[in-house]
Amino acid sequence: MKYFPKKVTITLVAALGLGVLLHFLFHWLPSPITALVSPVRESLFEHLKILLIPLLLSGLYLTHGRGLDGLAPWLLTLPIIGGAMLLIGYVYHIPLQGDWVGFDLILYGILMVAGFVLAQWLAPATQRPGIPTLCLVIALVMAWLIIWFTFFPPDMALFVDLSQSKPTFYILPQ
Repeated sequence: MKYFPKKVTITLVAALGLGVLLHFLFHWLPSPITALVSPVRESLFEHLKILLIPLLLSGLYLTHGRGLDGLAPWLLTLPIIGGAMLLIGYVYHIPLQGDWVGFDLILYGILMVAGFVLAQWLAPATQRPGIPTLCLVIALVMAWLIIWFTFFPPDMALFVDLSQSKPTFYILPQ
């Protein structure tokens, strides 16, 4: 069995810790700026931030100096891991009406580890011509959607505050 190198393992632990800190950042320092990187409310969509931002920063750190070709697998991992988080979270919280916080914590940890593994696994596939640029475009579109839906969430289950049944934008300071 192949293990993560020490640098990757330390980065994974730091990413997990950063995600936990980001979870509470908006509550500690409420502002439109912190709303961009921290969940504003307890919606499934808002919690993408605590997974995707640490994954992206980990990829930037671990591929420093290798350019877009090195970062491409991490960029491609973002929509896959984010989609998995939304799908699993939706099924657990909406149809199954689960509310055990331990499930969310376990899912977060598993998906963070899966993101690190997936980035390594996808590396050969992202080295074809044009793929790194496509991965960057996908990541930029995701970033724009996260920013847009932070301030203007649609009236859909993924955006509803599961703790209070309010859309996420109601909490933003004016």
